[in-house]
Amino acid sequence: MRIQGCLRSVLVALAVASTALVSPACSKSPQITAESIEDNWALTEQHEPGSVVMTVAQDGQVTVLVKDRDGKPIEDGVSGNVKVKVPGKEGAPVTAELVPEPKSGGVLLAKIPPLEDDLTEVNYEFNVKGAPFKGVLHVPRGGTRELQEKAKENDAHKLDGMKGPNGGVLQPVGDDIVEIVADKDSGDVRVYVLDLNLKPAPIGDREIKLAIQTASGPDVIVLAPGPDRLYFTGKLNVKVNPTKITVVVKEGGHTDVVLYGYRPGSVIVVGPSAPVIGILVATAWAVKVNVKPTVVVHDDDDDDGRVIIVHKHKHKHKHKGKHKGHWH
Repeated sequence: MRIQGCLRSVLVALAVASTALVSPACSKSPQITAESIEDNWALTEQHEPGSVVMTVAQDGQVTVLVKDRDGKPIEDGVSGNVKVKVPGKEGAPVTAELVPEPKSGGVLLAKIPPLEDDLTEVNYEFNVKGAPFKGVLHVPRGGTRELQEKAKENDAHKLDGMKGPNGGVLQPVGDDIVEIVADKDSGDVRVYVLDLNLKPAPIGDREIKLAIQTASGPDVIVLAPGPDRLYFTGKLNVKVNPTKITVVVKEGGHTDVVLYGYRPGSVIVVGPSAPVIGILVATAWAVKVNVKPTVVVHDDDDDDGRVIIVHKHKHKHKHKGKHKGHWH
């Protein structure tokens, strides 16, 4: 019995010693590493000196990885912060400093307030061995994960390069297709909701806003219903084509948020070399539309061969159900 008691004491002592040798601080592994960050709903923005891989989670957790021009993670010499304006609260924006994550291969962490609005502007400013990286993300409540998931849903829609009936750009948003167009002289913006034949339909009880990014900075435009609720209207602060557009569509208590033209895993080019989105066109918006159960085709007389097709139904249309595979 005494021998068994001694053996039991030795085993307990060995177990305690083993636990002490492998402490939580030493054994903890980073949740996201340089190798795994892009598989964790990250967006990648390409700057002149390199790229920023970034995730923003619903709980406010931000992860960042900076890469050089060759795509190699930069593990040392990166500092900076992310900054957000908390919706509905006065005062200065909330700033969160980046903190290196040990053993992650260069990942940095920051914590901002949880995402509670349908769109939150997250500004970032990093210093990488003397080179500045500045940018802004507009993220929904679900963060970058939601933007990625919406992009996957829209990946089958073949609208790249297509123009809308008013000369604007097209973007699937939830069960809708929207056309975004602006007058190049006045900066007036219109957003149309299109049916499956890419013709304007009444906007119903939808609400839409746009987060616009230009070389002058970000701007959020809350659109108002136009006459007879046939389109939405707003105005650009700067009359230039944007480099990024984030679209928010709310209807019946449901909200869809998409980043224009984004494909899962693609790189978003920012800065001076960023391509622009051609929403500015020569418009002919003086046309009066009578709402009757018919379709009017109007030549805008600017010799560009474009016609404006206006769907003239006063009753509300609901475009529910999945439309994948119908837009080609």
